This record gives sequence, structure tokens and C-alpha cells, in this order.
Amino acid sequence: AEPALCDQACQQARAMEARNALPRTGFYDAPDPLPPRPAGTPIRTEPANDNVVEGRPLPATRILYHSRTSKGRDVAASGVVLVPPGTPPEGGWPVVVDAHGTSGIGRNCAPSLMRDLYHGDQLSRFLERGWAVVAPDYAGLGTTGRHEFFDKTAATNDVINAMRSAREAIPGLSTRWVVWGHSQGGHAALAVAERQHATPEPGYLGSVVTSPGADLPATMELMATTPGLGVFLALVTAGAKVSQPSLPLGQVLAPPALARLNFGRTHCLPVVSTVYSGISGDQLVRPGALRQPDFARHLADNSVGRKPVGGPVLLLQGEADVVTPRWLADRLATDMCESGSHVDYRTYPGLGHDTHPGQVVGIDDGAMPDILAWTADRFTGEPAPSSCS
Repeated sequence: AEPALCDQACQQARAMEARNALPRTGFYDAPDPLPPRPAGTPIRTEPANDNVVEGRPLPATRILYHSRTSKGRDVAASGVVLVPPGTPPEGGWPVVVDAHGTSGIGRNCAPSLMRDLYHGDQLSRFLERGWAVVAPDYAGLGTTGRHEFFDKTAATNDVINAMRSAREAIPGLSTRWVVWGHSQGGHAALAVAERQHATPEPGYLGSVVTSPGADLPATMELMATTPGLGVFLALVTAGAKVSQPSLPLGQVLAPPALARLNFGRTHCLPVVSTVYSGISGDQLVRPGALRQPDFARHLADNSVGRKPVGGPVLLLQGEADVVTPRWLADRLATDMCESGSHVDYRTYPGLGHDTHPGQVVGIDDGAMPDILAWTADRFTGEPAPSSCS
């Protein structure tokens, strides 16, 4: 059925995906059986010299490390570490941990398996400031296993354990670190910040959060009723099935959406978006699907933003964002202030969710000067401003 569902736009996206893909080698295959090790223990590293960003080679080191699933099971996860050229400063390179936005749910959707590292142009800005970048793929992307898409516990484990692993495997990294996350990664970065309140990780200085998916029930309601956004609901449902194997997919997704889900397991977001672009409403979800008990509980349990966070948060939102619109971010900022969190909330007229041809400039590009300035202040020990009265 795949060829009939994949129209010309889908075929073009497939071709672009193939041109940007790097071969997945045995490096990414987890040892079987995986010997038990503490979370954050490196499994192996290798140099990566095939990434090209803005026309220039971007040398990196691939890492495979021990993380944990949402249920606490030992699992391998992959990623890359980027280090500025030259000699590290006294105390080591400050670290930005990049929690990436939605790339897909298939193994080939790992940013470390993309020639441009998915958004390597933005990662380069951190390197230019003299900061190392640790960029986890999330378990199930690249590595053996399935991706728990939008599970906050699994995502937090992958982010923190990537940072621990990189510090052990790569010489010259500082103990000081900041998280930056966009969209799916914004959800992960907020989950990391909540973990810091309960279980502080040494050296953590704060989180930059752009265009996050935070209130999952409200976000999925929007995805279900807005043409063009159904792909995210389908992927969240697939991720919920990985975290909760008993979840009945057929009680959430309508048959046309279920028929397209295989694209999500074999292709990445640009391709899958084209396949889901024409369906919404009852073509996408079953009546009452968001109230299906297992799914509703999963969405509620994996929402973020209502618990206190550890450290400061910079929350950034584009006012032209149609994927996670401003009203959701406004409500998130209010909830965070009411929980006693330290949040600096800024919005940007004319900026959208992401950067795509023919669309407004995405928040991560338009707000990059503020992201860099706020992060620099954390590394130099300046007090973080707050929007909360």
C-alpha cells in the first residue's frame, strides 16, 4: 500500500531524506545481551568525519551509551559530541546538551545519522562560542529498540545519561551544563528541569526551552482537529504504544491513520508529514480517542510544566507558531510561575515553530541571539531574570 500513499511530495521528501542520510553501521547495534552497567556508562565511541554543516565539515565523535527506558530497563542510546577546536579552557569546555525536536520514530531518524546533524547549523553557533555540544539521538533512534516518543521519563534519562557518558568518554568537558530543547526537545528539556528539582544532577545550570509540547492532552486535541498536524498525534500514539504495550492502537487511530503508520517506522518526519497531510478529524482518530483510558493517562502522565523545576528556565515562543501556538505557551508560563519555578518567558512576533521553505523564520533561528546570551550568562554565573511577578 505504500506506493499508493506516497504522492509526488512524498517522493521528493524521500529523495531529500536519502541524500542527507549516513549509513547506519554496526556501531549503532547494541551488544546482545547488553551487559548491565550504571546509567551513563559509555559503550563505545568512534570519530565521525562525514557530517557537513553550511558547506563545511563538522568533525564529531559518535557515542553509544547506557541509558534507561521509562520503566528503568537498561538500554543503549546513541548520539554525537561536538568539541570546539583548540585547547579546552581551565575547567573544561562548558557543555550544551541538545534535546532535538521531532525527527521521527524510525531507527534511521537519529540526527547523528544525518549528514547535517538535523540542525547542525544551530549547533555550530554554540561551538563558535567555545561550548561543547552533547547531542543525544534518544533511545530507539539509531540504536536497537523502539523510540518512546514523548515519554518524559525516557527522554530525561537519555539527555542526562548522554551528558554523563560524554563527560566520561571525551576529554576536556566541563562539569557545567545547560540543556537546550526545541518542540519534542522542549518537552524533554522541561522534563529534565523537573528532574533537577527532585534529583539534582551536578553542574546543571538551567534549560532553554523553545516551542515545547508541554500540555499533551491540549496539544493532541489541537493536532486532531487541525489539518496538517495529525502526523504528530500519530507519532505520539506510536510512542505511547512502545511505553505502554497494552495500549490498543486501533481504539485511538482511525484506519487511514493506522495504514500510514508504517511510514513512520521506516521514514522520518519530512516524509511522514506528507503522508499524513491530508487526514484529520475522523480520518485520523476514533471518536473519543483522547479519552481512551490508557491513552488519556499516558498523555496526562507525560505532560510537563506544572511541577516545580530546578534551576532557571528560558521559555521562548514564536507568535506565528501554528504547531504549538502561543496560547499554549502563555498558559505554560503561567503554570510554571504558579508552581514557584524560575522562568523567563519571551515571545517573538512573526516567528513560527520551525524553519521550512516558504514559511516564516523559526523560533530557534530568530531567537538565537537571546539563546546564546542567556546561556553565556549561566556559564559566567550571572543571576537569571524571571518573568514571574
